Amino acid sequence: MAILYVVIAFICLIVPLILTLLNIINLFKKKKIKENLIDILTFSLGIILTILLYFICGFEDYNVALRLGGGEIDVHSPIASWSYPTVLAIFLLGIISYGLIRIKKLKLPPLVIVGAMSGIFICSIYMIIFIIQLSKNILELAIFGIPYLIIFPINYILCSIRAEIEIMKKYKEQNIKSKEYNNKFLNKCSKLLYNIDNWPIIAIIFSIPLIVVLVCILVLFGQRPDEAIKAFLETSDWTLSTKISPPSITYDGHYLCTVSLKGHKNIVKPIRMGIRRGEKIVVNRQLCVANAFEDLVQERMPRFHHFIRYIYDKYGYPLSKHINTALQADITYILMKPLEWIFLLVLYIFDVNPENRIVTQYIGKKIKIK
Repeated sequence: MAILYVVIAFICLIVPLILTLLNIINLFKKKKIKENLIDILTFSLGIILTILLYFICGFEDYNVALRLGGGEIDVHSPIASWSYPTVLAIFLLGIISYGLIRIKKLKLPPLVIVGAMSGIFICSIYMIIFIIQLSKNILELAIFGIPYLIIFPINYILCSIRAEIEIMKKYKEQNIKSKEYNNKFLNKCSKLLYNIDNWPIIAIIFSIPLIVVLVCILVLFGQRPDEAIKAFLETSDWTLSTKISPPSITYDGHYLCTVSLKGHKNIVKPIRMGIRRGEKIVVNRQLCVANAFEDLVQERMPRFHHFIRYIYDKYGYPLSKHINTALQADITYILMKPLEWIFLLVLYIFDVNPENRIVTQYIGKKIKIK
């Protein structure tokens, strides 16, 4: 099993760095190092690992309050989830365009090559914007592997530049002459396209109508015309973000706080937001009853309260670290039900206003119950 973990770690952490280095070398070296194999590994591993890492991070959109306390990532998504179709379309355009140039090469007419170069140009610009978006928190969030999210975009740009240089060089070597047409306009267009030095400029110009066509198609599927830009703007915590997110919610230090936050709502029944140690938390009836019981014991039997606190600090806090799923939170809530009823019974026997004490828990200030 240990060997398997080492292999997985090597593939996920070391191989991407090696491929990046090889792609940099191949960009400048005349005699390429295993070009086809490196391309296959770069795109297959790069796409799979990048998507996997992105979703493992568990990003939430800017309008969702983050739930912190269990080692979660403390920033929102760098891309708005409702813009995923547009982002995916641009990504596919770039991959298909690159594939055409790399696989077909001289089999393609100049117009198709220029169109593919336009697709690569659009995707490369988008990759650069994505890198800029991540740049703000890239070092602070290194522990979550965020720097690895920019490795494939960098490699895509490196591979694309190399592929475009190669195909332009090969066309020049073939010395393919432009076709002659009776129409003067077609003649000029033909000469322009068959002049390889013009391809980069034509590709940039051609990218404008290509973007227009892509946007029109995406609008038919419910995307906004400016969705490509808003994908980055309608976020928080990142370089291009323009939105402000609601305050984060913490559940650190109290396993019942964890239960009320992480459990299924129809089971743990959260009732409101509360304040604990200056942090916002999700509060349910069970949590309020337990805290009201502790409050009563502290008021009437301070020494016994110290003992209860000692037991909780020793076992309760470590327990909260193991409640990582909604199902675990639900089970904990159900197991705590008998204890909740005992706490409630004690409150009703020894407190004049038990419900007042219960409802005033976690409201941000201490209220004396008369």
